[in-house]
Formats: sequence, structure tokens, C-alpha cells
Amino acid sequence: MQIFPAIDVLDGRAVRLRQGCYDQVTVYNEDPVAQAREWAESGAEWLHVVDLDGARDGVPANIEVIRRIAAEVDVPVQTGGGIRSMATFAALMDAGVTRCVLGTTLVTSPEFVAEACAAYPEAVVAGIDARDGKVAIEGWRQGTERGVLELIGELELLGVKRVVYTDISRDGMQAGVNYGAYRALANQIDIPLIASGGVSELDDIRDLASLGSVVEGVIVGVALYERRFTLPEAIAVGYGVEP
Repeated sequence: MQIFPAIDVLDGRAVRLRQGCYDQVTVYNEDPVAQAREWAESGAEWLHVVDLDGARDGVPANIEVIRRIAAEVDVPVQTGGGIRSMATFAALMDAGVTRCVLGTTLVTSPEFVAEACAAYPEAVVAGIDARDGKVAIEGWRQGTERGVLELIGELELLGVKRVVYTDISRDGMQAGVNYGAYRALANQIDIPLIASGGVSELDDIRDLASLGSVVEGVIVGVALYERRFTLPEAIAVGYGVEP
């Protein structure tokens, strides 16, 4: 299971939000590119970069930062936040990213999702954020009545081949992952799943790795920034090797 160190960019800085709240921000690095280099030098296989300005406003604000990250580190970049048009998707691919995570448009614009899947079949990732099994959109600020499994089934028909699932209630809380939610998903879907939200200790990574090959990765943020464990330790555990 792969480890995706998270770099959330807001106002040009690497931050983390508490449960997606923009008024509860912790700044971890004034320079996201320097943070990317740090994770790359620590052995990162992927970087998960989120344009929080874009997620909030619907228009990416940090493409140049993402371009610099992709140019300066020899690590594939997966990015999301405000990707709501083919022009934006193409601009990010031109900036050097490997995968783009679609969020709000999964619900509001399925025709765009289908178009993106047709143009970039291996680059589209569905970023599904949920509270209590219900999908949230607009940078987590707006809830819907859409069920997670219902939405995943629809997205597979559109051509989506990979899902990032975030449990908003656990994100940034350092309360542990919602193991039951990920186990339920892993037992009911066939496409690869990347878990996100709540990792606070190496046991959380061990638990997710135990769910089998459907869970191909986990995004880790606060626990790495606050040195609860190191990235090399997390990578080792993800591959079943005790550090």
C-alpha cells in the first residue's frame, strides 16, 4: 500500500485544515515547494497536492505552485481542488501532474467527468468526501443526499478507475481512521481505493493495509507534519515491513 504525503496549499502556504474548516488553519510550511522536496528526499513515491483556494472558490489559484512542485521533484503528483473544466484539467496535465482529482463535478457535472475520462483515462481520480456516508461538495461546505456507493457505481459507468475517499469527520482530527467505513467500501467496490482522513499512528496504516489490494494507498497529513512517525516508517508499514 502506497503512502501519499499531503501538501494542502492555501494562500501560497502548506497548511492543514481541521475537518475542512477554512477558519481552522495550521500552517506547516511557508513554501509548498520546499515541503515537496522534503517529502521526496524522505522517499515519497507520490505527492498528493490540494489547491484549497481552488476547492473553495471553484477556480484553481495555485497552478504555478503545482507546476514548480512537479518540475522540482522526481515524484509523480496527484492534485485536486477547483478542477471543473477541461481547460483546467489540461492546464494541470501540461504543468506536469500525473493524476487530477475531481470533486464537486462528480455530482454537478457528470458530462465533464465522462469527457475527462475519455481524454485522460488513467489520470482521472474521483475524490469523494463524505460525512456519515453522504457525499459533500464545494470544498466540504455543502452536504448532499447522495450515498457514497451509489455515486461510485455511477462514476464507474462514466469511466472512473480510481477513488480517493475522505472521511471528513476524521480529517485533521488525529482520532484514527474510520476503519469500518473503509472495510465496507473495500468489500463492495472493485476499483482501487485511496484512503484519506484521520491517520494518527502507524497502526492506522497497518489496519488499512490489512484490507487487501483494493486499498492501494493512504493519504497522510498531520501525523507526518507533527512527527508522530516518519515517512520512511509509514512506507515500510504500508508494504508490510516493520520499521
